[in-house]
Amino acid sequence: MDCGYKEKTILFFYGELPVEIMAETGRHIKLCPDCAGALAVLRGLSEQFNAFRPRVPELDAEALVSAARGTPLPERLFSGFRRAALAGAFTAMFLLIFQAARPGGGSVGWRTDLDSRLDDAEYSIYALRDEMVGSSAPDFDYSSAEIEDQKWRII
Repeated sequence: MDCGYKEKTILFFYGELPVEIMAETGRHIKLCPDCAGALAVLRGLSEQFNAFRPRVPELDAEALVSAARGTPLPERLFSGFRRAALAGAFTAMFLLIFQAARPGGGSVGWRTDLDSRLDDAEYSIYALRDEMVGSSAPDFDYSSAEIEDQKWRII
């Protein structure tokens, strides 16, 4: 059931309503079981949140210093490079596997199907241009107004 007081119940809980609306909302909450339940949930969550106390970690400074000193300098300096080298090796291996899995046995071909289709399109454009050069100019002499007139005559 939606009584329209859900937002007011939240504001009532935090005490952010004006005094006259606060009293009216308090009376409504006493009469409406849904709003009373929502207020009880808010109060329960607030109590659980306030009761939560995270455990502070116990740090031993001497153990941390000795652990930091225990790692040799070259190992500390090159630990980041080791990760980068592994990432590069993994990437190269990944590319080689996918290149080998390609149809055609993994051979790299400079001429692809897309290139041949683009060549066909380019040839078609040149062929059309040559046809237009050889045709009479009045065939292609249209104005926008004439095209609009033809459209309205067809409709």
